Amino acid sequence: MRPVALVVALAATLHAAPCRAQTDDALAAARRLFTEAVADEQGRRYEVALDKFRRVLAVRETANVRYRVATCLEAMGHNAEAVASFEAAMRLGAQDPASSEVVVAARARAAHLEPLVSRLAIELPPDAPAGAEIRLDDAPVEPFALAASIPLEPGHHTVRASAPGRTPFETVVDLPPGGRVSISVTLPVPGQPQPASPGAPAAPSPAATGSLPAAAPPAADAGDGRAVAAWVAIGLGGVLATGSVIALVLRASNLQTLDRDCTTSPSGTLACPSWAKSEVNAAHDAAKVEGPLGIGLGAGALAAVGIGAWLFASASRSSTSGWTAAPVLMARGGGLAVQGLLP
Repeated sequence: MRPVALVVALAATLHAAPCRAQTDDALAAARRLFTEAVADEQGRRYEVALDKFRRVLAVRETANVRYRVATCLEAMGHNAEAVASFEAAMRLGAQDPASSEVVVAARARAAHLEPLVSRLAIELPPDAPAGAEIRLDDAPVEPFALAASIPLEPGHHTVRASAPGRTPFETVVDLPPGGRVSISVTLPVPGQPQPASPGAPAAPSPAATGSLPAAAPPAADAGDGRAVAAWVAIGLGGVLATGSVIALVLRASNLQTLDRDCTTSPSGTLACPSWAKSEVNAAHDAAKVEGPLGIGLGAGALAAVGIGAWLFASASRSSTSGWTAAPVLMARGGGLAVQGLLP
């Protein structure tokens, strides 16, 4: 609905309807105050406009004024209060056919803000006495609000309940943006056991269930990790051994090429035909690299396998007794030293 239409609608409502024993002067002042508040809202003086709209509400509560309060709250970033005021405008407008456009506009604005606010539903116990009072963040909750979920800003909120002759109730809830939480208030008679909070049910004790507590899971065995590392080391040794064999086989093939195409003179000089010069040079250069490479890979394979064997021996110490094993490096080789009594 356009702002002008809302102003005219409110002015007509305040002028035509009776108002809780308010005088004509009070109604006239409320109409003037409403017009000023609309101008303040259009000038983005939202706090000033909100104060004036609320003073109009003290004279007469209508769907139009509630809608204007909500739009100011929305502009100020008070989304939960704005949704509550939009919903109040819808409730009031549902009883007044002339406020149908306000109801439509309020419903659209509330739906737009809904993902930004949280909802809390509070349920009283069936045996709650007539004098039961619910307070949310130290503010009283009207009875009609308990019939539906209450819009709130995301975050921590405290719910308290009290009633004559009952044990008070208090809990804190944490509401995420867009979250929906429901709590049940308990108001037991003093001396009766209070049930556990629905948000944190108590676990039954071992005595109540007749069972013993579950045993703690066994600690991870360090030997398992060494066994895995042993397999990795042996696997690496296998890869290195394969590379060593391939390098030595290629070297042997290149040496055969040299023997096939070239001859060795009595002085030890290698004589090769000119047409095979390129192939012979390539075979000669490759053989010079493949030999040391094959030997290096072979030595790495032996070391990896030795380490793997040592890790296997270390992993099995917990199941064997009285012996140790460790790799030994020497100037011309290496090995695995075993000390103790083997089972």
